[in-house]
Amino acid sequence: MPRTEKSTYLNRVKRWLIIIGTFVIVQLIFMLVDGSSLKPNINDSGNLFARIGRGILESRLFTEWIAPYSFSFFNMFLTVHLAVILILAICEIYSIIKKK
Repeated sequence: MPRTEKSTYLNRVKRWLIIIGTFVIVQLIFMLVDGSSLKPNINDSGNLFARIGRGILESRLFTEWIAPYSFSFFNMFLTVHLAVILILAICEIYSIIKKK
């Protein structure tokens, strides 16, 4: 294995370890905070952005379908985080196939 391929491989492994490690750490924090009094208090002032955000967070998607946590913001964050990781994985696979 030439040196450039080895360093590219190691960089790719480091990047994925950081991505997955960050995901696991955030989920552990959410597990510790969920169900305790440490939940963030989201300011629901009457502006348009807050109403849209409240509508999204109170949708059935984050309260019934994807609901590992009792706090719907954590459910939404989990969904977005997983979607971003999936997109990164697809791009990574595409770049590996394209190089070959």
